[in-house]
Amino acid sequence: MPKFQPTQLRGNDFLLSNGSGAFLLLPLMQIRNDRHKEHELENPSKYHGFFLGTQKIVEGWFATIDGQLLSPEIQTGFQTDLITAEKIYNTNQTKTIEEVFVPDGFPAISVSYSGTFGNLEFQPEFDIRGRYEHPWTEYASEIAGGICFISAMGYWAVIGEGEIRQINQYRYKFYPDDFARNDIAERWSHSPCSLKGRRFYFGFGKSREEALHNYETLKNDFEALKRAKTERVKSCLLKHRVATKNEALNKAFSAAVIQFLSIQNGDMLPASGDRWFAGDSGWLRDAAISLEAYFELGLFERAKRTINFWLTEDKLNEEGLFADKLEPKPQWRSVDATLWLLRRAGEYAVISKDRLFLEAKSDLLRESLERLIDKRVDARGLLACKPYETWMDTKFTPREGYPIEVQALFAYDCLLYAKLFEEKTASKLTHIAAATMNSINALFKCKTKVEGVERRYLTDCLSPSLERSSAITPNQLIVLDCGLIEEELESDILAIARSKLAGKGVRTLAPEDVGYFEKHVGDSSYHRGCQWPLFNYMAVKREIKQGKAERAFNHYIYPLMEDVLSKNIGGVPELYNGDGTDAIVPKYQTWSLASFIIACKEYERASLRQGMHPSSV
Repeated sequence: MPKFQPTQLRGNDFLLSNGSGAFLLLPLMQIRNDRHKEHELENPSKYHGFFLGTQKIVEGWFATIDGQLLSPEIQTGFQTDLITAEKIYNTNQTKTIEEVFVPDGFPAISVSYSGTFGNLEFQPEFDIRGRYEHPWTEYASEIAGGICFISAMGYWAVIGEGEIRQINQYRYKFYPDDFARNDIAERWSHSPCSLKGRRFYFGFGKSREEALHNYETLKNDFEALKRAKTERVKSCLLKHRVATKNEALNKAFSAAVIQFLSIQNGDMLPASGDRWFAGDSGWLRDAAISLEAYFELGLFERAKRTINFWLTEDKLNEEGLFADKLEPKPQWRSVDATLWLLRRAGEYAVISKDRLFLEAKSDLLRESLERLIDKRVDARGLLACKPYETWMDTKFTPREGYPIEVQALFAYDCLLYAKLFEEKTASKLTHIAAATMNSINALFKCKTKVEGVERRYLTDCLSPSLERSSAITPNQLIVLDCGLIEEELESDILAIARSKLAGKGVRTLAPEDVGYFEKHVGDSSYHRGCQWPLFNYMAVKREIKQGKAERAFNHYIYPLMEDVLSKNIGGVPELYNGDGTDAIVPKYQTWSLASFIIACKEYERASLRQGMHPSSV
């Protein structure tokens, strides 16, 4: 198995997961919290820890060897084969390796130590925020039979192996980086026990018996479980790969695919980050957009399961919208989420030729479109939105009226289903789509100068009175992705994107705009300058369509490839700061990973068609 050795440890993460809703996010290197007078070890991000579903259970752990703390000062490296994660330490002039493993299929962790040393003491830390945030929450720990049992928030954890003694060490933590955005995430953790040994096992569950069973399964079948995960990862790497002459790109793609397919829980593709790793159903928009990566990987049955999960009658409201989030209770706040779902369902039917799926879902798909048309679409073919019904949904980016990507997705869906539905409905949808595209051409076009050359682009949004927004945003790339505009205008938009928006991701606002933020400091900057990798694949596809595969690689693939290999292995973050530096966000985001995967596959096809030699920049 190939080894990945990130070159930038501090401030970066690694995700170990089992594809069943159990996730462990590790800092590649711990940090010291300089604001804490004892200078305790701290996690550099609030997202670290072990999650079972939506519940964070484990905060972390401490280990000392012959009295020496395994601290950042003596850590010399990190490596992973995507099966285990290894931290390397220099302890008393001797190499010590800490290996962390998460088995497939059930929630458990092992932490093992190898090297030449005498006494090793291990303290697990459990997250006990709930004890302070919710007075009704019971938190308890006990040692029985050489094992420590912990219960909190309806979950159980078991840890054991080796000599054990009871302690009660409470720690208060906060994260220094949060001071930059005035959003302090406080944490309380508790170490109920200390263990001596070389390998320690955690088991988790919703009952004492389940947690104990998972603990014993990992302990008794440890080597077999490692072999099984190794075979699964090897098989995935053989099945899903790109074959370019750029070995770094091939390797980055493999790592991204492994992580992308791990962020799966049942039928859902949740977005990642803190409690949103898995367990709840995530967001419809994120899931629907990400499904194109499933199509690229040939995973049509898995894509179908996700579509079927969201595409149900009980999730459809009177306006034709499907619920965009289900927990803690269903909400209908997103127009574009429904349009993305309709698009992916139709694309699945076309690509897979699954007639039974279309027969089963056609009435529901038709009903959604008809309700949208009846409740939201005017005589110009424009679909109206309330202020916060698109992916730009914070109070700082109200888009009441007619957002450009909503019009494009609506027209695309109408044309798509005109080919799938019976003649009467098809004729109606074709007519409406034509009206929508005419309105886009007549009402949304604007002009700006790029390097002294006048270029046309599409305004981000029309107000209810049809006034154009002055903002230059990447939402017009969704119009290109829908294939709805002529080539000359497409070329202009791509030139503007390269000049004003391209970075590691794609900026959500051009830097010259008065509302632009160079740094991500919370909701106020979220959609006003931050670079989102979500859009990279859209630009790549259209650049390649215009015969500019190398330009697509250099602007939109290479910057992400570098980070996938050198920072958060196999991870693409939710966003970057406007200036391209790392932001305080989840580092493994579903649609960001999907974007990178799609872009790599597009580039591979272009390379094969043209006999190109992909850059090794």
